[in-house]
Amino acid sequence: MLEHRSLKQDRIALSAAAASLLAAVLLLAGCSAFFDFNLLKGLDKPSAPTASDYQGSGGLDKLAKDLSSPAIVSALAGDPAATAGIDAYLKSLYGTPQEQQAAALDADLNLKTTSGDVLVNNAVTFAVSGGASGKTVQQILQEIVPANVASDSTAFTAMVNGLLAAEAAYQVLGATVPPAPADVNMGDAAQKAVVAYTMDSLITFIGGGTAAATTQMFNLMNNPSAYTGPTGNMPDPFSGLPGNPAWLGNIITAAGAPMPS
Repeated sequence: MLEHRSLKQDRIALSAAAASLLAAVLLLAGCSAFFDFNLLKGLDKPSAPTASDYQGSGGLDKLAKDLSSPAIVSALAGDPAATAGIDAYLKSLYGTPQEQQAAALDADLNLKTTSGDVLVNNAVTFAVSGGASGKTVQQILQEIVPANVASDSTAFTAMVNGLLAAEAAYQVLGATVPPAPADVNMGDAAQKAVVAYTMDSLITFIGGGTAAATTQMFNLMNNPSAYTGPTGNMPDPFSGLPGNPAWLGNIITAAGAPMPS
């Protein structure tokens, strides 16, 4: 009986709260205000930002914050023109005092809007767990490529291109290090740069240009009988570190991490 009374009281309290909310809304600016008030407005998906949103003092810090928002990243991923505009703006800052932060953010922009960041996380987890030992390239790709990308050739191509674009940005960053920028997480940059460089090395190993090699990788995961690329062991892409490539060695050194082997 007590439980029944408690439930009834809760319903009464809810009714009173609803009435108070309605009264407050109606008093905003007369009854018409109620019909102009959208209670669900805060649930709208944000529109993709543009390059102008990040210009001026504090602009790059704002972009760094926005790139940590899944909603904004999703909006950018769905608006290639907006993403390209921001990418171009960041590249325009190369050669300026903001170059290092701009390059790191450009890499993040290209990774996060193509699921490249998910592949990086999967690759790092896979490597740390020792899962890559003794595995073929086909098996490794099947383990680390995000499931929603692995069977979608368009998404897979976009992810590969995002990784290559990120590598280009990390080359700019690495050429300026040392000193390491205070506003860039160099440990995070090192992990992403290593995976991006590995993807570039795999593209080179397969050969035929980026588009053809990407198709071959997609075939390797989904239809091995259609794969016509090279077989055998891929050369160690890290055998020349720390001096070759110097940009990657600089980033890894700045992160205080051991050279990959």
